[in-house]
Amino acid sequence: MASRSSVLNRCLIYSCLGVTIFLTGCGTGSGNTAAGLSACTSSTPEANPYTFRSQSGAVQLYTNYKNGWITLDNARQAAFSQLGRNTEHWSDYVDIAIDDAQMIRVTVTYIDPVLIQYIVLNHALFFQSSMDAPTFDGELKFILDKLAKRNELLFVVTITAPLYKEQAYNSNVLTVRLPIKQMALINAGDLRAYPTHDDHILDENIPITHGPVSGIVGYPLSVLYQDNCIWFMDQWNTTLTLDIPLVTLGATQFTSQFWSIPYRPMIIQDDAHLITFINDPVPAFDPNYDWGRISRSEKPPQPLWIPNADVDSTDWKTYWEDMGRYLWYLFITESHH
Repeated sequence: MASRSSVLNRCLIYSCLGVTIFLTGCGTGSGNTAAGLSACTSSTPEANPYTFRSQSGAVQLYTNYKNGWITLDNARQAAFSQLGRNTEHWSDYVDIAIDDAQMIRVTVTYIDPVLIQYIVLNHALFFQSSMDAPTFDGELKFILDKLAKRNELLFVVTITAPLYKEQAYNSNVLTVRLPIKQMALINAGDLRAYPTHDDHILDENIPITHGPVSGIVGYPLSVLYQDNCIWFMDQWNTTLTLDIPLVTLGATQFTSQFWSIPYRPMIIQDDAHLITFINDPVPAFDPNYDWGRISRSEKPPQPLWIPNADVDSTDWKTYWEDMGRYLWYLFITESHH
């Protein structure tokens, strides 16, 4: 059974490669991002993080494959590895537990433009796209230009649990309450912005025993502050910090949860945010590779976290690759036209 995120309201972004790319989270926003902070459109659009930067690692990897410098299998392995590593870098999570049997993981992933490019690259290689490298480069530009026009920083919030059976919770439905409209994005000047858009499922009493839940949350790129339209994440920001005043699990309230995601280095930054891992060696062809994992997944990975365990047995490389597979599923779906 597909996760509940598959039935969320969706907003069309782009159709290519025989698929349709969607973004969730197209409900109406509140208008104001916080008291005294309203979204605005900056006069310097080139600072938008979704403005396309050519020659990313994804483009170069596709070019190497099309020029015959690496095999399709090598390209697929490399692209999938990059998807997992980017997903891990642009994510943070909070584990919340009442006891050993009642626990959840709330993961927040920033939808960085490089992460989007690796999702599209994996899909293109999966279907052995006939596009040449310049056309692929143009397709990525088109997609990212669409995202740039939203004038938002985009995040995916995913809520998972080790078990989804009601029997595990004494035949009760374990609910989660995440007041998503109160999840603040905080900049280096200690200004707080609140979502301009969010998937409404995140603002409900979520019956986590029925399965994982995820949705898109959008924050303003620029806000009105002291009569000026300023970029919210300016050059002083090195971390994406989000917090929420409380999370309710069952009848128990947990206060002041926060997530911290590295955003940019203070001194050196290239067009790919230093996260393309472009100089990593391309993995050699492995005939025993589990090729079935290089595909979309309808469900996010389940946490193996146990509160009282001395050692976390989670295979983190596989975990973040599986989370990348889930993001791939969220953002790209088959076209039925």
